[in-house]
Amino acid sequence: MVYTSGTAIEANQLEALKRYEKATSERREAMRLKLLPGRQYLPTDLSSVPASPPDVVPSPSHSQVLPTDPDALHYPNKTLETVSPTGVIGNLKSDECDEQRSQDADYCRRHFAGHVLHSSLEVVLTRLGASELVHKLAELKKVADTQLNATLKASVVKNFDAESATTSNPADRTIDGRYWLCRLADAARGPAADDSLLALDYFPTPPRSCPGKSSTSTTIFNVLVNVELTKVKPPPVQYNPLIGASSPVAKYQQAITNADDVLTFQPTRLFVPTLSFHGKGKSTQLFVSILSQERFEFAVVENCFASAGFPTVSALLHLFRTASLYHLGYNPLFTYNLSSPPPNFSVGDAVPASVILPGAPGVVHLNGKRLSQLRSTPFKRSTVVLEGELDETSPNDSALKYDEQFPDDRAPLPVVVKLSFIAEARLWRERIIVDALHTADLQPAPAYAPKILAAFAAHGLPPPSLPDSKVLQTGKRSASALQSLPTIVSRHLEAMVFASPHHTLKLKDLPAAVEFLAAAEQLFRAILDAYHRRILHRDISVNNILVANNQLLMVDWEIGRSFQEVLSAAGRGVVTGTLDTMSVASLGTKDPLPHDDLESAVYVLLKVLTQTFVPHVDQQNAWAEVLRSYHWDNPDVEVKTLQQIRRSLWRSDRDQFSTVASTLEIFRSAGHASRAQLVLALLSLPLPTQRGVVDSSDHKAVLSSLKDLVDQAVAAVHSVDATDFLWGSAGEVNDLAAGQEGSE
Repeated sequence: MVYTSGTAIEANQLEALKRYEKATSERREAMRLKLLPGRQYLPTDLSSVPASPPDVVPSPSHSQVLPTDPDALHYPNKTLETVSPTGVIGNLKSDECDEQRSQDADYCRRHFAGHVLHSSLEVVLTRLGASELVHKLAELKKVADTQLNATLKASVVKNFDAESATTSNPADRTIDGRYWLCRLADAARGPAADDSLLALDYFPTPPRSCPGKSSTSTTIFNVLVNVELTKVKPPPVQYNPLIGASSPVAKYQQAITNADDVLTFQPTRLFVPTLSFHGKGKSTQLFVSILSQERFEFAVVENCFASAGFPTVSALLHLFRTASLYHLGYNPLFTYNLSSPPPNFSVGDAVPASVILPGAPGVVHLNGKRLSQLRSTPFKRSTVVLEGELDETSPNDSALKYDEQFPDDRAPLPVVVKLSFIAEARLWRERIIVDALHTADLQPAPAYAPKILAAFAAHGLPPPSLPDSKVLQTGKRSASALQSLPTIVSRHLEAMVFASPHHTLKLKDLPAAVEFLAAAEQLFRAILDAYHRRILHRDISVNNILVANNQLLMVDWEIGRSFQEVLSAAGRGVVTGTLDTMSVASLGTKDPLPHDDLESAVYVLLKVLTQTFVPHVDQQNAWAEVLRSYHWDNPDVEVKTLQQIRRSLWRSDRDQFSTVASTLEIFRSAGHASRAQLVLALLSLPLPTQRGVVDSSDHKAVLSSLKDLVDQAVAAVHSVDATDFLWGSAGEVNDLAAGQEGSE
């Protein structure tokens, strides 16, 4: 693993780190143009969005998707061979990576089928760091070829063998006082190279472990290159090397789940490179891999410790420890701070420090705070939201003119940065929707919709080629028996900077009932106002409704739609949104209406009301059962089951054993009569039946129906007296109880 120590770093190391940080920043813009060529913004007319995206760069290569071994397909539960511990360099000790190998196998089987590509080393390096890495590697190989002697080569093989010995310690794995990977890399430096201590180098063990995904730490660990060493024989490459029932596959799974964790904890990265050594002696194979948001791609250096392979390995090791952050998969839209990180980070952590978007009115300085959740699975839509401030250092006529909400246009403006890896079909989608909200003829401007201050969209990678028919026919069964390979969803990167006040709160975190009720009313009125502007949100969820300074903020308009916008063929019949709060009709993939947003808003309020309620001790078991029946935050529940649950909430003839009746009974018995009253009032709205009697093609008719429903919803909120409404999140109530116990 290449990293810098996050603890007691020496002065000369710090200086080297500062030089590296400066050199990296100076290369940022050049790398952005090579790795992230931008796209022009489409007109705000939604009908002008092309059916298929333009050609992307770089041009398609000979990379090939690999099929799954038929044995792995037909015997998915076959027990893995016992895998003895090996000297894994920098193995991330997260909760996921500590699971048994069989669980790693299940993870790879579920997520990596159809996403693994076999490419040449030149293609992998070009994807990672443009053509510069390929040219630099060729130069370093020439240097290494002149400096690698028989003694050094023999010592390298001996030290590699020692990595798998359980009794081995770091001191046993050195050559000339240097860790053997470092010494091998030194052979590519050349006698005239600077002998000062490198800022980045290889070490046998990391200075600390990576926390589990439940950790509240925001530290982005500085893992630049993920390295695995094992004497277990290499996995096969005619099939997907991550799916199978053998120890070689298991060890490669371990290396790549490490990389997956790194990408999870460093969500601004484009790629995570991995060097994974497999085998014994001269026949050892080196797998050079890159993991991105949409694919896993690898190349193999055969017989890497033989005479022909040694210079390549030496050059690769030195190349990776001297390359800039942007040649190692970091996003060139960002600058990174390694030498003077913000609080809660350590020296050596690669912390996103600023975002510089083409055409932006200034520089966005980040504070290290991540507002979004970590992704849970690879190769799906990935979004990270960071907090910062926009410093408009060079205002000009084309720059955004801040409205009365921000009277001092030279003061840093609080913002959030949203970075998304999304399907090509959604190119510029959120920008189009938000712009449509703000450019509508209606006044005043929608305070509930954040303004976009800057935006950038890049080209995605080209789709890979399908497996060669010869590969399919070499299987132990016919080609038809092999797993059907899903098409890799081509994703592109979008970055947007939104004006957004700091210290926004979710509804469940509001400090008082009066603020929650005010936000509920604003939510209903915002849905109506958006439809006045002919826009539907389509993803009203707990995480997308925020409050700051008593003002509601609706975020994440990416899947929003304009009234009567034609759905693409790919979008029809697809459940899109947040399952927790989707309307009955949306779960049934019907064309959307603003009534669905209103129905989702009721589910948002219901979810907050139930999840912030703390029952009496004697009601805890009964309340836990009630909460389970709602299936909040359950990604595994089937859509049909959710539809049945949602319909039952609105039934006027619900019996005393229904979920709603049980909820109301427990609320009232616990002294939360106002909470029960609000739930009953909201679920008495004529939803979802009302949407079925509206002519969906008539904007005025839909608007009139929606206005009537919003008036009823607001009246339901007003029917509750805030002074009688017991409020407080579960965390606050628990803290209060703990304090009382301590005082006793």
